[in-house]
Formats: sequence, structure tokens, C-alpha cells
Amino acid sequence: MRLCLHLLVYAFFLAVLALATGDGLTTQVTWDPYSLLVNGERLFLFSGEFAYERMPVPEMWSDIFQKFRANGFNAVSLYFFWSYHSASRDIFDFTSGGKDIQKVIDAAAEAGLYIIARPGPYANAETNAGGLALWTSDGSAGDYRTSDQAYYEAWEPWMREVNKILVKNQITEGGPIILYQIENELQETVHKADNTLVTYMEQLKKSVRDSGIVVPLTHNEKGQRSQSWSTDYQDVGGSVNIYGLDSYPGGLSCTNINTGFNLVRNYYQWFQNYSYTQPEFWPEFEAGWFQPWAGNFYDDCLAGMSNSWGGKFSAEHDPAFADVYYKNNIGQRGTLMSLYMAMGATNWGNLAAPVVYTSYDYSAPMRETRELQLKMSQTKLIALFTRVSQDLLYTNMESNGTGNAVSTQDIWTWVLRNPNTTAGFYVTQHSKSSSRAVTDFSISLKTSLGSITVPSVQLNGRQSKIVVSDYHFGEHTLLYSSVDVLTYGLFDRQSVLVLYLEVGQIGEYAFPGNVSIKSFGNMNVTASHVKVNGTASYTKFVYKQSASKTIVQLSNGVLLYLLDVSTAWSFWAPPTTLDPNVAADKQIFAIGPYLVRNASVSGKAVSVNGDNTNSTTLEVYVGNESVDTITWNGRILATKKTAYGALTADLTSVLDRKITIPSLTRWQVADCLPEVARSYDDSAWTVCNKTTTQAPVKPLSVPVLYSSDYGYYSGIKIYRGYFDGKSVTSANLTAQGGSAAGWSAWLNGKLVGGHSGNASLLSTSYVLDFTGVTLYDKDNVLTVVTDYTGHDQTSTGKGAANPRGLLGAALKSSGNTTASFKKWLIQGNAGGSANIDPVRGPLNEGGLYGERLGWHLPGFSPSGNEWSAGSPAGGLNSSGIKWYLTTFELDIDSDLDVPIGLELSAPPGTVASVQIYLNGYQYGKYIPHIGPQTRFPFPPGVINNQGNNTLALSVWAETDAGAKLDDVTLFAYNTYETSFNFARDWSYLQPGWTSERLRYA
Repeated sequence: MRLCLHLLVYAFFLAVLALATGDGLTTQVTWDPYSLLVNGERLFLFSGEFAYERMPVPEMWSDIFQKFRANGFNAVSLYFFWSYHSASRDIFDFTSGGKDIQKVIDAAAEAGLYIIARPGPYANAETNAGGLALWTSDGSAGDYRTSDQAYYEAWEPWMREVNKILVKNQITEGGPIILYQIENELQETVHKADNTLVTYMEQLKKSVRDSGIVVPLTHNEKGQRSQSWSTDYQDVGGSVNIYGLDSYPGGLSCTNINTGFNLVRNYYQWFQNYSYTQPEFWPEFEAGWFQPWAGNFYDDCLAGMSNSWGGKFSAEHDPAFADVYYKNNIGQRGTLMSLYMAMGATNWGNLAAPVVYTSYDYSAPMRETRELQLKMSQTKLIALFTRVSQDLLYTNMESNGTGNAVSTQDIWTWVLRNPNTTAGFYVTQHSKSSSRAVTDFSISLKTSLGSITVPSVQLNGRQSKIVVSDYHFGEHTLLYSSVDVLTYGLFDRQSVLVLYLEVGQIGEYAFPGNVSIKSFGNMNVTASHVKVNGTASYTKFVYKQSASKTIVQLSNGVLLYLLDVSTAWSFWAPPTTLDPNVAADKQIFAIGPYLVRNASVSGKAVSVNGDNTNSTTLEVYVGNESVDTITWNGRILATKKTAYGALTADLTSVLDRKITIPSLTRWQVADCLPEVARSYDDSAWTVCNKTTTQAPVKPLSVPVLYSSDYGYYSGIKIYRGYFDGKSVTSANLTAQGGSAAGWSAWLNGKLVGGHSGNASLLSTSYVLDFTGVTLYDKDNVLTVVTDYTGHDQTSTGKGAANPRGLLGAALKSSGNTTASFKKWLIQGNAGGSANIDPVRGPLNEGGLYGERLGWHLPGFSPSGNEWSAGSPAGGLNSSGIKWYLTTFELDIDSDLDVPIGLELSAPPGTVASVQIYLNGYQYGKYIPHIGPQTRFPFPPGVINNQGNNTLALSVWAETDAGAKLDDVTLFAYNTYETSFNFARDWSYLQPGWTSERLRYA
């Protein structure tokens, strides 16, 4: 079938043409129905999402952004989580450690990336409370995400303060911010001016504009579920300048390779219906997907079936996803796309919402370990194509459908045409996008020399090709190509065009006129001169792709690289400018290494900096005959020059470099739950004395036991409830800590029950049986420890205002009569919202005894009778919580990047909750009876690559069966030579222990 064009809409579309629109506040960022324009130049915005909050080491932001830039991205999308920067009402930290917003902005600018700023106030993002400040979780902020005055008074200071930084970093001030998103996936289902959501959006717009934001405002539609905030559809207020549509269409699975992979083919029509005066924009487009508690572990998703490119991938990691889905967006005239997530990182220190566990790898193109997946390699090929393809930025939809311009109904083709240059883009894909069939077909192209049919085009299963016609690069025109264009470069005396194709497939391309060639490589490229209408002519070239590269010098002055896909994945085009909108004459080409971060020419040498692991040949093309030497990461290499003007040199493997990963020994252990003792001194604890609450959920008993009502928001909480008498037989408790969060209760030191948590339940109840417990006439003490996996996002109930901790507690006496607690006390993280460790922040810790006393901090020295030798392998023989502490040394060479992680395992049936602390950072939560995560990576800065490291584990045995860990092992994910400096003095990020911590016992 074909999608019919609505002629009236199309006529209007042609009428507005390229009349650029602005927001009336700046002319530096404008737009039209075709693309964004920055400083008057069209831009294909190829952005990736990164949450700096999930990587608390500012120096690693530069590492990540350099990798984004190297892989063709020209922008990064950044959430600014209110929750991360505001520990208490109207108090903000924008400078400590990983909270330094100016540093993350500078790192993006220094890497050559624009920024899409997304400060909320709500973010979602599978982060704690969806990014709302946790101090609002006591209900004091009223109705979230409405025009409620209490909510306005809560969020407005946040927006005002964060905008003080963002305003001065707009492009109008010389900064990298070009777009600014307000709110997040806020669905406008009622189009009435007096609707509370409209009022809320107007409040946000006024606050943002009053603060000095002048770049265009955007918003992201939550899938095709509503029609929200577009000036082109029922605009009753609250609309933004550029409408965006979030889409996660893959439906993929970690375990079933045949699930999903169904393309969405109505994007073009959707945008025509609801934002026809604006370019097509996906503020979030699927680059992966998150995994929940009890779901699949990302590392396990790396295995799968062999694909057509010879690798083994699950559907979520398959490079074919990037190839087919991102090209599908291009085929529907999309010119603004931000991939969520391009790099996910880690939910360290209670950053997670309950829907996810510690890892936020997200099956993203860049792994949590900062390593590049092959999905990133394929993404790079598309990003580099869009970076230089100016013809693509001004196109109309000419036709689309099954059998469109091709010889078979098995193929769907989108045909775009540039009305000014006549360039054509034929995006081909299988009609059934999940098909794994090998389909051969011919394609009919409209060219400046008439209609031409190209035979022997093939799609190998989940593959897409962009066939081009009259593709302009520099002073040259590629008449057509059935082979994907990767990129082109304009050098001093040479235009270089790069094409890529799967091994074994037939490629055909043509240039106008009579063109001869000289080839270098093992592929046979045949040339045929074809006359058209007696006078005009073109020369077509046909070849079969082999597992290598062949270079072709054309007599028209074009140098052509013909690459197989695997070789193309190792192709790089480092810019020689910091301008995110990279011109074709501001590049150097390189092939071979795992990563090329940057390159430059000075005198007779080309300096190339990057990362590598295996032995390979580095080939560099600079287009300057006087350059005869390659330096790699500062080392001069023995360099050769090829017959076609490139330079080559050998890079050696680093896999034989000695990396010593120490065994973890010399463990010390201490009891971490002295609070179960009836005699424990809790006189300094917070008394639970409230009989009412602002929370929207009614308590099950009084006093109110919600932790947020007493200033304890994140992490594990401990309660002590007192009652008198010997006639009490049981207690009914309900706790709510989030998905997978369990709880345990001890009466006068003896375990009386609890719940081990459930990945499908946010709250759990249990009747505690007091049989066999010694009771006293006075001051029986019920100690309850409640786990925590985050506050809810607004998609769950009342969102962040869903209480945490105990929801209610009721005693029963003999004869089924009711008894009462006479007092409840609560303890949470040291200092509560006082933010006593601003570098790591108050989200980092919970209320365990060892956490409060700072046993996880560098410099703490275990001493005294409470400490003894003992390892996690010995564990606990009954219920309780133990704290295990050790140190280890690393001495990794400064020219290496060695991502390091910790692997844990426990015997089958172990019911426990384990926290991992490294150098003071809570960098993992391991729940073996729920899972799935067993491996926890640490970034440099959290781990010291050179020097001493402090590792602590809290092991909570939730039953009297006890708990132990049969494996606690450090390991290296991989080894890379690198130009980036990972061996630094990280002490500023690792403040140590002081005796001030003793006051929180």
C-alpha cells in the first residue's frame, strides 16, 4: 500500500517553503519545516542523551563527549535533575563534585557539541522521583505537574536558579545551548485555555523567558498518545516553538531475538498533522531500553544470534537496529533526532527510581563501562552521513510505500527529493521490517540524466540502504549510488567520497561524463560508459564487495573509498574545528583503531589521538602531500605513503600488557545492626510524633511513620517502636520502599519476620508473630529495617509523594485485643537533608549504622572490639547486618584505560540485600534472590587506577538462614591504549572520614 499525501497540506507546505521562523528573541537559532538553522546554516541535529548525574566524575564527561563527537554526534541532550542539586528546600548545589553544571557544559563545548538543555522541573528518566526534589516527597509541594500554587512555589526557585547558569551558556552568549526543553512528556489531552496543565506550561514559559532564556523552547510528546503543545494544533496556550515526538518503537527483547523490530511508518503523517510548520524532531528516540528488578541483566543481553554482519547480538544490541530504525526516520524527513540513551551510566547512590536497578546501561550504543558497542559503530555511519549531506536538509516527500520505485512488493521505499538541487534519497527497507529474508531487487531512480534502473540491489534481512541520486559533494555530483554513502571530505586538492556495503553484495554507482579509474585493492571494479540522448553520458561502476577496502581514483578528481561494513565501523572523520556543524573541508579521515578522538596537522606531521586494543594498521588521509609522518598519542610512528596519497602505520596490540587486578583479602567485619538490642541508646534519634501529614496517602496508623515527614528521604531507614506489657502476641506492619525492597523486624533482638521484597510490589504487609520472644513489662522494642529502591515517578500513583518507610503498624494482644505502641523513633542517612557530604550528596547514603558513622569513607580505620577479621565468604549465620571492609591497590599504566568492575555471587536461596561502597560512593545494590545484576563497574574517579581504594559491603541477611557471598572479585572488562588521562589525583572527589561522623551513632 502507499501512504497518500494530503494535497492541501502539501500545497501549504510548499507555500511556506524555507521561510525560517524564530522565537522573536534570537536569530541565531531558527527553523522551518525542513530543518533547524544555526547561525543561518542548516543543521541535521544528531544528538545523544547523557545523564551527567549518573557519572559523578566531571573528567569522565570529557571522555564520553569526545566519544560522542568522534561517532558523528553534534549535540548532547542533558537533563538537569532537580533532585540531584537540591537536598532541601530552596538550597541548591551547582558546584560540588559531579554537580558542577558549568563543567558539564564546558566539557560539551570543548568536545564540539551543542546542548539541548532539559531542566524539567520533571524529567522521568527512570530516576528517583522522576527528578523532582525529594524534599517535596512529604506532600508539601501539592499536586505535582499542575498549576497548584504549592507546586509552583516549590519548582519556581529551582528553575530560576538553574537558569542563571543556563542563560549565560546559550549560543547567543557564546555557549553551546541551542534548544531548551520545558517539562517532559506532559500530555495535553484537554485543549482548553483554563486547563491546569495549560496554566502550568504558561507558568513555566514565563519563568524561563523571564530568566533570560532566548533560544527556542521545545517539548517531547509521550509517543503518539496525545497532541501536546504544538503551535500547529489547537493552540490554546502552553505551546512551544518546536514540537517533538518521543518514540520507542522497537519492542525488542534481551532473550527473544524475534520479538518486535516493527517499524513505525506514520511519523511523517503525524508531523504533517500536528507540527507542519516545524522540522520533524525526536527529542527521545530509542537507542536501547531499561531493565527492571528481576528482569534481564544487560551483560547477558550481549549474546544472541549471528546477524548478517557476522556478529552475535541480541535484538537490543544488534547494529541492524540502528541501521534500519534511524534510516527510517531519515526516510520520513526527520532532521532532528536525539538518541535515548546514547550512554546510560549508573544509578549510583540511590539515583534510581524503583523501576530500575543499579545499572542504567540501557543497552545503549555506549556501554556503562564507557566502551563502544557495535551499535554505536553503525550509528556513526549514519551520523557522519547526515553531518555532511546538505542536500538532505531540504527535501519534500515524493512518494513512499511497498513496491515504490522498486521491482518487488517485499521492499518499502521512502523517496525524498530536494526541490532545489533535485537530489534524491531512496530509503529502502523490507516491507515487513522484522524480516530476515535476503531480497534482491532493482530500483528505478530519477536523475538529472533521466530515469535509470539499477539492478542487483540487495537487502540482507534487517538491513536498510539509502540509495542516492544527484548527490552533491563539493564541486562533484554522484549521479547515483546503490551503495550507502558514509561521508565525504573536501581536501586541498582532492574530494574523497566514502561508501560502505555488506560483504558479498553488489554495488553500483555512477558519475556524469566519461570517467576512467585506477583502483588500489583486491576488488574488481568494472566501468561502463553509457550515453544518454546522444550528447550526455555517464559512467557506471559495478563491483562485488569483499572483506576489505578498495580505493578508486577517478579521472574527475574524486578519490573513492569502498569499504565493507566491518571496515567502515573502524572509519573515523575527526573534525579539525570545534564547530558542531562540521563542514566537509574541516575533517581528517582515518581507518583502523578502536577510537580516534581527534586529529590535527602541524608541519609535516598529522597527530592522531585515540584508543586502541588490537594490532591494526592506522591509515590517515589528510590531502596534503607535504605531510609524511603520523604521530599516535604523541608517539612518532614509522610511516608509509600509499600510491593514492594516504599515510599508514602499524599500531601494536596492548592485550599483552600486564594488568594486575588484586584479590580482595584482609577483610575486617563489624556488626552493623546494634539497633536490634533492646538496650541500644536511641536518645538522639528523631521521634515520630506527627498525627497528620501533607502526603496524599492516608497513613494506616498514627503516629505518621512516613520517612519523608521526618526529613529522611533516600536509602535504608531504621525504626524503633516501643510498647509495654507481656500480652502482645503479634504486629501487623506495612512497609513501602519501592520495587524489590524488603524489610525485617526484630523484637527485643529476635527476628520476628518481615518481607523479602518483590519486584512487582511497591509495598508489602506481614503479620509478625511474637511467639517465643521474651517480653517485658516495660519498653519492649521492635526494630524494623526497611530497604529502599527509590521514590516513584509520577506515572505511579502520587509519584514522589507515595510514602516511603512504614505505612502503618498495629499491635495485637492475647484475646485479639488491640494494644498500642507508646513511641516510635526513626533514623535515616546521617544529617538527613543537611547534605553533610556535598561532593557525593545526601542521596548517596542510607541509615545503616555503618553508613551513619562513615565506615565506607576513605581514611576510616577499623579499630576496637567491634571489629575483627572476617570475610563476606564467611557471612552471617543468622539474620542481621554485617559491614565488611577492605582496601586494595591498583597501579594501571597511565596510558591505559582499563574499565574495572566487581562481581558478586551468593549461594542459591540466599535472601539478602547488599550495598557496595567504593571510596565512599554507593555504587551498587545487589539483591541475589531478586536480581538480576551481579557485575558492577566503577569509573575512574570513583576507583583510583593508581593508588589505594577502600571497598565496603553491607550484607543484610533477611532471614535466620543467614547470608554469605561466595564470590567477591575485581575484574577488568577490557584493556585499551588511550590518549585520555585516567590516572589522576581523584582526592577532590573522595573526601575522607572525620570524627564528626561519630555524632550520628
